[in-house]
Amino acid sequence: MNIGSKIRFHRQKRNLTQEELSKGIISVSYLSKLENNQVTPSGDIIQLLCERLGVSSLQNDKHELNQLLEKWNHSLLWKDFKAADTYHEQIKKLLDDTEDLSPQLFYKILRIRYHLIHSDLDSARTNLIHIHSHYKELSDTLRFYYHKYKGNYYYLLHQYDKAQAELKEAETYYVLGSVINEEERADLYYLFSLVLTRLNVYRLAIYYGEKSLSIFQGVYFQKRCAEVHLLLGICYRRIRYSEEALKHYEWANFISMSINYKTLNSMVEQNLGYLKSVMNKSEEAIHHYLKSIELKESDVEGKLNSILSLVKEYYKLNRFNQVPLWLSKGLELSSKDKFPDKYYQLSYYQYALNGFPDGFEYFMKEQALPCFKQSGEHLLYAEYSKLFGQYYQGVRKYKNAAFHLREANTIYEEMLSL
Repeated sequence: MNIGSKIRFHRQKRNLTQEELSKGIISVSYLSKLENNQVTPSGDIIQLLCERLGVSSLQNDKHELNQLLEKWNHSLLWKDFKAADTYHEQIKKLLDDTEDLSPQLFYKILRIRYHLIHSDLDSARTNLIHIHSHYKELSDTLRFYYHKYKGNYYYLLHQYDKAQAELKEAETYYVLGSVINEEERADLYYLFSLVLTRLNVYRLAIYYGEKSLSIFQGVYFQKRCAEVHLLLGICYRRIRYSEEALKHYEWANFISMSINYKTLNSMVEQNLGYLKSVMNKSEEAIHHYLKSIELKESDVEGKLNSILSLVKEYYKLNRFNQVPLWLSKGLELSSKDKFPDKYYQLSYYQYALNGFPDGFEYFMKEQALPCFKQSGEHLLYAEYSKLFGQYYQGVRKYKNAAFHLREANTIYEEMLSL
């Protein structure tokens, strides 16, 4: 790191203005040039600035601190939170004794990962803003981590195009920064696969997912292997490769059960239910949905997914005596404000169960379909546009039917072309 960048970092860290730091030592304009690495100051000036900043030197290289940062990063990647907390406490003590900018910035970047793991998006955003102000001081390696976690941040905000752009930058800096950690590369590819799945670019998602899986298998990271298998199963199901999907689901199920990963196990059961339903094996689908609900303890949204799936499956089988029970359970857990996409889907089936009474058309045109469209849920919009079109066919409103069926077909064709 250049000396000027270090001076700017420590001035901002201590909330000093340029006027306060430079007073009696150098001019404000000279300090500004120094902080932008446009001039080379004398040793005497550096010493005076260091004294005012309260630091002993700006040349320190804390090897122990850098090692601890790498260990903290590794434990966060492997989600070994007990070890991560121990390393974190040690790092915080050593940071107070170093004036070197590089570990300070690496720490701030790893704090982004820390906050994302703990679902603290506001704190993650604060750290991202701080790092952005020091972007030109980042090495290529640190830029890799910065863009990777920024991509993860946008993914959690459901801003998938921005997430993809950041991950592309991370992929570039992985090479430029000569990052040698293969697990980080696997994690990057897994994030890429997640984002591309959300963007419905399934074949490219499979490409990155397979690369990620290969690396995780090589380091025996079973938990992540199970997660990638599930994701690949979802992608193959979406492009109608049922046998490949089943193979990956079964691997995900086997691994998650062997390591007692209940959260993932419940998700695998849910997706096995989806697959069996598509394969017209409704009894097996229902079995998997019920198993998924058993495994989901405090996961309300997860339970809603399984409940909604049961409603659809029982309705498809004309078991109308089973539908009201699960409808009531689902509507108790959702509303227009809480899980609105689930609420509107369940409400559709309530209308359907009652023979599409007055208010149904208004509900679909003004509430359900706009909700799916505005939230970017294209497949949901297509699914319920198709159902709405079929309803219009049944009441002989063929112009309306044609419009909604065309809306659905356009989306499905786009999905198949990706």
